[in-house]
Amino acid sequence: MDRIIITGANGAGKSHLAAKLGGAVSFDALKLTTGWQQRPRDEIEVLLSEVVAGDRWVIEGGPSLLSLAMPRAQAVIWLDPPLWRRAWRLAQRPLRHRGTTRAELPEGNVDRLRQQWRFGWKSLRKDARFRTQIKTALEGSSAAVFHCRTQADVDAVISACAGR
Repeated sequence: MDRIIITGANGAGKSHLAAKLGGAVSFDALKLTTGWQQRPRDEIEVLLSEVVAGDRWVIEGGPSLLSLAMPRAQAVIWLDPPLWRRAWRLAQRPLRHRGTTRAELPEGNVDRLRQQWRFGWKSLRKDARFRTQIKTALEGSSAAVFHCRTQADVDAVISACAGR
């Protein structure tokens, strides 16, 4: 597996898994400039197409990434933990990164407690929508799909990808 997408809702553990696999590109790093401002859609598409044109890549991001990257992907790792686990992660994340920019983001996108908790709450309320978007995007795909609901599922995927 040389071309891998890691997807899931916010707080699913995408960045954590991407770091374990190594050499991953964050879709957020392509989408954002500074101050949580998003690039224009056409710019995002150009940047992403440059990444996925390569022979070997791992990219992590939410469901909006799938339509653009799926045609070249060999595998999709769908992280889909229980809602309570995502809620816990989304509550803890701004505390761990308070006042700093997370490693997977471009400089200048600083985590602020209230802002990130509000974002996390909105994300949790969209849980069913995220699942539907991902399921729909994966229908008919020729890529291998690994649907990970538990840590054991994630560990199995890490083992399967270890020799890539």
